[in-house]
Amino acid sequence: MMKRTFYIALTLTALIFTQACNNRKAKNYNKINQANEEGISFVKSALESGAAEIKASQLALTNSKNPEVLEFAKMLIADHTNADAELKQIAGSKTPNDTLTVAHQQLLSSLSKKTGQKFDKEYMQAMVNDHENAILVFKKGEDNIDKKLKSYADKTLPTLQDHLKKANSICLDLK
Repeated sequence: MMKRTFYIALTLTALIFTQACNNRKAKNYNKINQANEEGISFVKSALESGAAEIKASQLALTNSKNPEVLEFAKMLIADHTNADAELKQIAGSKTPNDTLTVAHQQLLSSLSKKTGQKFDKEYMQAMVNDHENAILVFKKGEDNIDKKLKSYADKTLPTLQDHLKKANSICLDLK
């Protein structure tokens, strides 16, 4: 009887330890999976926003006559082209398709139909809105578990903040 109780206790102890190890592995897997999903979400948001801003800025080069707006558009095209290329290199297999959100598609459609001051006002307001949103995405990206994505977000955030500051200043000048 004593041997039987001992073996039952030993078996239960082994089962408990096995289950505890499996739970720890599952938790680690879930953390890795969550980090991967957050990384993919960050990459997708950052690239989509960058692509939309580049396309809108390319429209500015043909639809605006305002020197401040044109200079801003050229700066955005250069900065976002470089930043997007760097992010694609870092992201590798996490890089999503180059598709724009419906909201960005509608914005580009609206901008393509405007010129002059009407274009300038809508374009610059869109750049303010986009950069405010991008800054939120990049601040969240700074918390990313993937060290390369975190470093990229840390490095790129000041540029986005500078873009927002310039966009706000130009918006004020247009009023």
